[in-house]
Amino acid sequence: MNNYAHDLEFEIIIPGLKGTSYLQILKALSQEAADVLNVSAKALYDLLLEKEASSSSGIGGGVAIPHIQVQGPTKGMAILATLNTQVDFNAIDEEPVDLVCLVISPERDGPIHLRRLARVSRLLKCDDLRKKLVEARDVEAIRALLIDPEGWLMAA
Repeated sequence: MNNYAHDLEFEIIIPGLKGTSYLQILKALSQEAADVLNVSAKALYDLLLEKEASSSSGIGGGVAIPHIQVQGPTKGMAILATLNTQVDFNAIDEEPVDLVCLVISPERDGPIHLRRLARVSRLLKCDDLRKKLVEARDVEAIRALLIDPEGWLMAA
């Protein structure tokens, strides 16, 4: 059996992130990630904007998964944020987003980055979990929902 939790650790969880546009959301997430990775928030933000211009991170079902690979960090990280209001992320289903997971990996982590994205995508596409995450009001409640990701993945 796969150890899904290995690639699904969320280093930062932000309930009720404020923002009215995907640009504000990406900027806030870039700042959070920069502190952990010890890299420039502006560099992360610029990479995210470039990536977003080529393909939307809105995967549908109220979820966006912006992701980049960057030089410098030695390990990947993920930030999970619920939004205080739905935001247009140019999702494939044209629906607004209320759950965002930023995934950042070192440049050398090509296959690992793809595996991490696939697992995060599969987990967050579980409708029951997504609804419960969005309804959760604090970090502890969100972490409790994520204690056993395999259980949610089996239900997906």
